[in-house]
Amino acid sequence: MSHSINPAKKSLGQHFLHDGKVLTKIVKTAKVTETDHILEIGPGKGHLTKKLLLQGCSVTAIELDHDLIIGPLKDIAVNPKLEIVEGDARKVNLKKLIANTPYFKLVANLPYNAGTNILRSILLSDLPPQLSVVMLQKEVALNITAFPGKSNILSNLFQVYYDTNFHFNVQPTSFTPQPKVMSGVISLAKKNIPLLPKCLHLDYFSFLTCGFAAPRKQLHNSLSQGLIITIAEVKYLSSQLGINSELRPAALGVDAWVALFKKFREQK
Repeated sequence: MSHSINPAKKSLGQHFLHDGKVLTKIVKTAKVTETDHILEIGPGKGHLTKKLLLQGCSVTAIELDHDLIIGPLKDIAVNPKLEIVEGDARKVNLKKLIANTPYFKLVANLPYNAGTNILRSILLSDLPPQLSVVMLQKEVALNITAFPGKSNILSNLFQVYYDTNFHFNVQPTSFTPQPKVMSGVISLAKKNIPLLPKCLHLDYFSFLTCGFAAPRKQLHNSLSQGLIITIAEVKYLSSQLGINSELRPAALGVDAWVALFKKFREQK
């Protein structure tokens, strides 16, 4: 089979973005300049990579699919400002890849099947990007950028460390093959002062998982079920923070969830 064909692989969640207008909007949203170092995950056939390189920036692109590296990406690999790394973005050592550039941006069309895991592994690592502009399945993009009332585990996790924004929708027709769902482009700008130390993010994520154990129930019921403690204890600790435990978990914003996490952590 010719490498020039390179059909998308369902197992890797591949949908190749080819819409020039969308690609340009992504680059503009990331405010890419020639002094930037860009980390791109899943360059695919290199459409976004080419747009980035046109800005004069340097790009480190991580691609899992060997067929794409020896196929369509081979033509642009000769660019001295581009480094293509074969590997899984969830497992690569970022410090080795961009050790000389602690300030970098993540710009990527992330695969649907691993997008949130890739974001977590990179954005919550010891070497996080200052700004990330990524495309995800729209439902996931909206979850990450959600406000109180529709908050969830992802929004309350990422918004501890990043200011998030939803920028625009991307139609299925912008991809080959066309996905069955809409996509969304979001940005995550690193907070100067995070709401929690990075070393606590795993404990905090576990707490959120417990807190949203029964998202349709009142907060005291959901936390009680998730943490396996009494409803009375949840009510008491919530009241000390001035938080109404009769609300649903989604009603609380990230500040309230961080306050609850700290309070319950003190009681251990």
